[in-house]
Amino acid sequence: MTVAAALLLYVLVVLAAGPMLLSRLAADGIAPRLAITAWLTAIVTVLGCAIAAGALILIEAAGHWDSPDALIVSCVQRLRAILVGHSGWPAQLVAGTAIAVATGTLSAVAIRMFRALSRMRSHTLDHADAVRLVGRSRGDDVVVIEAPEPAAYCVAGHPAAIVVTSAAVAALDTPQLAAVIAHERAHLRGRHAQIVATVRGVASALPKVRFFAAASAEVAALLEMCADDVAAKRHSRHSLLGGLLALSGATAPAQGLAAASVAVLIRAQRLTDPPRRFNQLRTRATLSGAVAAMAATPLAIAALALSGALICFA
Repeated sequence: MTVAAALLLYVLVVLAAGPMLLSRLAADGIAPRLAITAWLTAIVTVLGCAIAAGALILIEAAGHWDSPDALIVSCVQRLRAILVGHSGWPAQLVAGTAIAVATGTLSAVAIRMFRALSRMRSHTLDHADAVRLVGRSRGDDVVVIEAPEPAAYCVAGHPAAIVVTSAAVAALDTPQLAAVIAHERAHLRGRHAQIVATVRGVASALPKVRFFAAASAEVAALLEMCADDVAAKRHSRHSLLGGLLALSGATAPAQGLAAASVAVLIRAQRLTDPPRRFNQLRTRATLSGAVAAMAATPLAIAALALSGALICFA
């Protein structure tokens, strides 16, 4: 089996089985930080392996006319030799065309992702500025705006803002409001908006790949749970739960992270019925194993290639 085939096999397995397996492991909201690490590891390794496999396939196709005994360490040298014509003009033409197509495809995906991230950032900054203009300040980072719907959300900006509607201030008691604000502050300090924007950017750049859309939704929900955990430690679970239920159904703008807009039922269950110690250990062990397996597989393929067990060319 070639290196490219091994990498593509890994990519296909993760794309096919990843959403179901990772979603199931994170379904109860146990160890949300570790679950986010698993999703991000899957995203990074899939993209990296796909790019590496594409590059190796180009080299393999272009080097079809030469001997098939080169190892991965000589792939770049062989490709350079092909491009300068040492393997004849057919190989040179195939290599040049394939590289141009691959470069164009990668560039198009990168441009789409960059544009999506730029739009999100621009809208976020504009919204942060707007709420400070129309709202009244309540502390360093909290802004209250007049609105009939109870809602609370944060918007990254310079500076960032935690937006609370006047209806939310009226609906929440003091401990509940403090817990909700702590939840939003945890989002800002953890740079959760940037993580969500990046994953959404990848999903928008590759809209036909279901894996990235699932990753975007799952990561957003897990980040809400991470913020819940921070707020629950600083305030009571009861206060945070009351605040979430009072704000349930409220939505935030696309550029904001709302306290009670994602996975409210699961989050409420986590706050009312924390998982048992054994379940926590089991989930953490399983997620850790998944992260280790996903991170180690590409490294193992590279190690086998360097040892000569896998070769660049079939």
